[in-house]
Amino acid sequence: MLSTVSKVSIPVSTQLDEWTAAEVLKDEFTHNQSQRDAVDTTVQLENQAEATIELSAHFLAHVARSISKDPQSTHARTALLVNVFKHFTSTYLATKDIHSLASTFDTQTRKTVLSAYFYALAVLKEQEIDGPIPEQPESALLTAALSKKASVFALFGGQGTNEVYFDELQNLHDIYTPFVAPFVQTLTNDVLAPLAAEEEASTYYTFGLDAVSWLSGAIARPAVPYLASVPVSFPLIGLTQLVQYLVVCHVANLTPGELRSRISGATGHSQGIVSAVVVAASDTFEEFTENSRKALRWLFYSGLRGQQAFPVTSVEPSIVQDAIAGGEGTPSPMLSIAGLTLKELQPHVTQTNQHLPPLSQLHVSLHNGPKTFVITGPSKALFGLVTSLRKVRAQNGLDQSKTPFSQRKAVFSIRFLLVGVPYHSEHLKGVADLVAEEDLEDEELWEAKDLKIPVYNTEDGTYLSLIEAHIG
Repeated sequence: MLSTVSKVSIPVSTQLDEWTAAEVLKDEFTHNQSQRDAVDTTVQLENQAEATIELSAHFLAHVARSISKDPQSTHARTALLVNVFKHFTSTYLATKDIHSLASTFDTQTRKTVLSAYFYALAVLKEQEIDGPIPEQPESALLTAALSKKASVFALFGGQGTNEVYFDELQNLHDIYTPFVAPFVQTLTNDVLAPLAAEEEASTYYTFGLDAVSWLSGAIARPAVPYLASVPVSFPLIGLTQLVQYLVVCHVANLTPGELRSRISGATGHSQGIVSAVVVAASDTFEEFTENSRKALRWLFYSGLRGQQAFPVTSVEPSIVQDAIAGGEGTPSPMLSIAGLTLKELQPHVTQTNQHLPPLSQLHVSLHNGPKTFVITGPSKALFGLVTSLRKVRAQNGLDQSKTPFSQRKAVFSIRFLLVGVPYHSEHLKGVADLVAEEDLEDEELWEAKDLKIPVYNTEDGTYLSLIEAHIG
């Protein structure tokens, strides 16, 4: 979070006298040798323009960080920051926004430039200056959406990014720290940490849910298997999605409601529908935070109760090795199959189910496309389906051009999803009622009238706002 700074009124055009400027610059560059070394290293970069922008960004951030160092010089330092920021904007952002400018830079340079710009912008917004803060060009897409010349939809994903989502959240936090850190701290303190500390949930949250400390580095981030577990990833993937929307608001200099007015509709795959509801129901930043509290509470219990209803079970090492060697990945309760029609796939599912007890039956739970389906069930049972499908699947790279069409093997892909619970299946029957009635105590989180833009049902595409019952 930004340090508290005093508010001052300074004309944007203020010029520092020679003595003040000399004092500020002397204070800012006490380590002259290290600065010269940095410049020597920078000028060796092949892209001199990129090096110049990076150096300018470093100076911009350096001046911004100095604002709160000495209260007596806040006036002078803020005046310097205003003029440096104005120079940076007019020089580099006259025709393109900061993200377009940095898009061709290497990863580290891009991160440096973006984080410096938005940190300086946030510091300036904390000050009361006479005149507007220089702005970068507006988003052409959002401008077109406002005039109805383009249609923008907010789409949020579900489980499946369990092993990488936290890296994305970390990147958002590091670049847009002034906007993201306070939001994450509020949700961690108000929702995530207290819920994870509850005695009943303790076996699944051995490292807690202290997202703000993991992101800041105050506490070491837990290993990937912990972050990828459903009770942890379910709420934290939701948090990542909400942070994405929050960042867009700040980057575009719009409130959640103003950004929502440029969106034609929202939806989500599986758990992503919760983030879509938050977007549709939020007008102000305060409402967005409050709706995010509700969403994370819902996601927390959905992840926890789902895992309790379908505990993690071990699979024989030989099966795991076979599946990995076959290209299907580590067995899990959800199997994605792409390339077969339902008519072609269903007989294999039916045949496999004939050898399984009632509680281990497989289900075609998701129809993601005409030839894309997700089958759910116990990992070992799904591996049985895999072995059946292998017999009719063409090997990778097999040339069938000279094989009669009627004799060709089917071309399709099979892979286990990185999800530890078979959502959207009969195996979790009753879990939704448990979450709504016991965990949420029948609380009405949202009503249909709260959704100010269309939110499309993740299953059939109908409008959630047309549902008479309360959403909760």
